[in-house]
Amino acid sequence: MSAITDSVLFTIATTLFAIGVLVAVHEAGHFFVARWCRVKVLRFSVGFGKPLWRRVGRDGTEYVIAAIPLGGYVRMLDTRNDQVPAASLAEAFDQQSVYKRIAIVAAGPVINLVFAAFLYASVQYAGVSHLVPVIAAPHAQSVAEEAGLQTGQKILAIDGVRTSSWNQVHIQLLERLGESGSVEVLVQSLDISELQHQAQTPVDERGVQTLPSIGYAQTYQLPISNWLSDDLETSPHSQLGLSIWRPQIPVALDRIVDGGAAQQAGLRVGDHITHFNNEPTPDYAVFVNKVQASPGQQVQVTYQRQGVRRDVTLRLQSKELEDGRLIGLIGVGVKGLAWPDSLLETPDLSVFEALNNGTKQVWQMMSLTLKTLQRMLFGQVSVEHLSGPISIAKVASNSAAMGLISFVTFMAYLSVSLGVLNLLPVPVLDGGHLLYYLIEMVTGKPVPDRIQRAGLRIGMALIMTMMLIALFNDVARL
Repeated sequence: MSAITDSVLFTIATTLFAIGVLVAVHEAGHFFVARWCRVKVLRFSVGFGKPLWRRVGRDGTEYVIAAIPLGGYVRMLDTRNDQVPAASLAEAFDQQSVYKRIAIVAAGPVINLVFAAFLYASVQYAGVSHLVPVIAAPHAQSVAEEAGLQTGQKILAIDGVRTSSWNQVHIQLLERLGESGSVEVLVQSLDISELQHQAQTPVDERGVQTLPSIGYAQTYQLPISNWLSDDLETSPHSQLGLSIWRPQIPVALDRIVDGGAAQQAGLRVGDHITHFNNEPTPDYAVFVNKVQASPGQQVQVTYQRQGVRRDVTLRLQSKELEDGRLIGLIGVGVKGLAWPDSLLETPDLSVFEALNNGTKQVWQMMSLTLKTLQRMLFGQVSVEHLSGPISIAKVASNSAAMGLISFVTFMAYLSVSLGVLNLLPVPVLDGGHLLYYLIEMVTGKPVPDRIQRAGLRIGMALIMTMMLIALFNDVARL
């Protein structure tokens, strides 16, 4: 399966699907409102360039899927571009009232925002579990460590806003993009040993598990300076020195690789490895790191078998990675642990509650997108944050590989971005046309053609500049 999801074909397919659906939704908004306003639509196209498929409907509209999928358009009857007989003047777009023209133009980005709310609501209504934000030990010399945060603390709120999942933590941290000052973090300490016990209890033997809280909630101030203005490589919580708490997985062997170093040394399924070169290995991740750091070396492994402690000396095998590095191999596998039930929250929402939450999420993402663009404009945030088609393709492919829910969430975010960007008052975009119509409403007459043509050239230059910067950023990240 990983071979499929890692393929170029899978990346192209998922990207084209996501963009195609969102473009079709956007243009459908223009199309249906135009039809409702009795404007004749000549062509409905998803994509630009040479048509790959076309059909003329009973309504006389030509429906097209074109070769270049990065956009689309709805071409309406217009006296500025077409020879329109007197009998058809009432069906021309430019002959409609300014209010109808505003409705037709605004319908595209608005339907993208409505569609995003529907996608977010669908994810919420599906009752997908999310992980409660509990932190592991802060990174050494990090902002979090210096502020005094400790392992096993649950993040209750960021800057006074409740955070019940890691996704919400990230969004609240991104709200501070480009700012300086301090981030206020409200946390509640938990009993880590009890959480570990909950994780090690087999799923079919678990009763009701609750968060083992200790003491009272505490507030910490984490200083930031030009927050996330340049660094794009790490997640927001990692920038503060925070990481996700995970239960320790004992090195209790449930698989032995044929011909591997472990089998040759006599290790068996059921053995519990406790030390590696006399150093404790309480967690499988620690054990793997030690093994990989010792390619081809002779090492001592301490393990327990039926309560009896034993030692064995063995020589690790080695493997060369694509980047030329050598890592050690021992040839064992362990059974993972399920998350404690107390760390998983599963929403149980009605349709109306899910729609309400989905709408709120759209407003939140709109606000975040606009703030980011504003801070880029004023130099608070680097333009390196702009992403182009290559980054979109990578995210689309990765989210699709992670599952349907992840892919739907990505499409919702992309739909919000498409809606917001099209509403910007830039000529060429829907927002530029809306600006002209609003001026017409105030002055009582259309914006002169020469000004619209000049605005069109400026708008195209701005959009092309943004696209080139985004594409450059994409290539630089490869």
